[in-house]
Amino acid sequence: MKIGILFLHGYTGGRYELLPLIEYLSSRYEFILEAPEYPGHGLNLLIKDTNEDMWYERAQKSYEILREKSDVVIVIGFSMGGVIAGLLAKIEQPDKLILIAPAYENINIQHLVKSPYRFINNMRHADLKILEFMLLRTIKINYKSFLAFKKLQQSALYIPEQIDAMTLIIHGTIDGLVPIDKSRDLVSRIKNARLVEIDRGPHEICLSKVNYKVFYEVEKFIFKNK
Repeated sequence: MKIGILFLHGYTGGRYELLPLIEYLSSRYEFILEAPEYPGHGLNLLIKDTNEDMWYERAQKSYEILREKSDVVIVIGFSMGGVIAGLLAKIEQPDKLILIAPAYENINIQHLVKSPYRFINNMRHADLKILEFMLLRTIKINYKSFLAFKKLQQSALYIPEQIDAMTLIIHGTIDGLVPIDKSRDLVSRIKNARLVEIDRGPHEICLSKVNYKVFYEVEKFIFKNK
């Protein structure tokens, strides 16, 4: 049986946000993996002239490619990728869904940009090598792309109740960008969902010092029977 996994990163991010998880799984199993980057995203961030439709279409195309090659498809979405993953789950019906710090509700990015010390405090359990790069990333957020992100959130407002896939939600307890209370509410809205809270986990949890806990939960869920 061929298992395919689609990895969907967050707003202003790239596949690097999920790379440690991708590398962990690929080193242990022969999964078929797709990890697209949305237009304008990645290490060279140029999101000004992109929008939510372009981001979703890139994810959907990758899902379709994966479905053709795989017997079982699992979608893993981080932050905004969790919102896109939910939209895909409603239409495409993946076999399983994993949402990591999903950003289904408002997040205060403007405050984050104005208060970089809050970002540093939130990332105190992360790999220090990525801090400088990620701080520079926040100043590239522009109003047009932020509105596109908000539109994406609005389009997914009632999606959780329509998700049928077996779902795992993972959220860090010190996430300062998408508070864990958001996932505590979300888990009650998805019929086949459960929430795992990761102690001392920041928002970019797959890049953090507690990412091994995420790897364990994801790996266990992949092979869990209904």
